[in-house]
Amino acid sequence: MKYVILILFFSGLFLNCSSSKPNIEECCPDQSSTAETSNTQQTENENEKSSSSENIYTRYRSSLSDTYSAKSNEIPLAYQEIKVVDESEDETDMFEGYRVQIYSGQNVAMADTIASIFRAWSDTTIVGYQADTYTFFKSPYYRVHVGDFHERNRAIYFSNILKRRFRDAWVVYDRIDPWKIPADTTDIYTK
Repeated sequence: MKYVILILFFSGLFLNCSSSKPNIEECCPDQSSTAETSNTQQTENENEKSSSSENIYTRYRSSLSDTYSAKSNEIPLAYQEIKVVDESEDETDMFEGYRVQIYSGQNVAMADTIASIFRAWSDTTIVGYQADTYTFFKSPYYRVHVGDFHERNRAIYFSNILKRRFRDAWVVYDRIDPWKIPADTTDIYTK
């Protein structure tokens, strides 16, 4: 049974690898010459054969420069009428921005405590912006982020205010809530 399968496999492989059309047409006359031809005629026939075979080869050879020169892609009219949007306009994702991280540790109780301490401190100290706190777990640490900012410079300014109370405050890139971003004209300062 194994031999039958192997024979079928190799015969299929042989048939698939063989060409379905002749690659070079036989253009030379049958060379079955009789013994009566002389040596000079044989050399002339060989020269003719080599020159005709060269003609056949040059006729079927292609070069890299002209392989696809005759082919062109035609674009249907329906697609030609589509207006292309200028890609130079930067599309900004409204949910990408910056927050200030004030705690990162493995203790969930400490993360909740830091978040509540920040809320109480910001209510009494910070004027112009009421920053929300976000406590979440990102393996292996619990983290407390505050504020929502599109511009990194504003987040850095806010982190400098927070460093007066939270020494480990630093700006992180994060997904933000675009409806809680302070207005550009808002002045954030301490009392």
